[in-house]
Amino acid sequence: MAQRGIKYESPAHKIFEAASQYTDKDVIAIAYESGNKGTLHRFYTLGSLVRYAIDNCDCPLEAVERAKERGEDLHWANRRSSMLTSHARPQQFSFMQKHGDKIKFHGKTFEIVPTPNNNISLKLV
Repeated sequence: MAQRGIKYESPAHKIFEAASQYTDKDVIAIAYESGNKGTLHRFYTLGSLVRYAIDNCDCPLEAVERAKERGEDLHWANRRSSMLTSHARPQQFSFMQKHGDKIKFHGKTFEIVPTPNNNISLKLV
């Protein structure tokens, strides 16, 4: 098994090269230029309606039907918050991506599209 290259590493976080495919709760990192701090990263957790329904003991088939009727997204990326702590925490991991990249998630191909307020959406390709 080949090792994945490391794009960025700090005591709190390690960012690997982009993965070939993703699953629920994987974290992606998108770099941006800060006005006075250089290159920083925003982190997003991938999610799907099916996983959310299963985690909440709902029927995933019924949840998908309802979402389609309402025109809701079946896949998304939520912005992760960050916090400062006074104690050591395990290092977190994510995968480097950029706006416009195409990713494989749940067997489908999505494009990472920027949206207002530094969020992203997953556009089915």
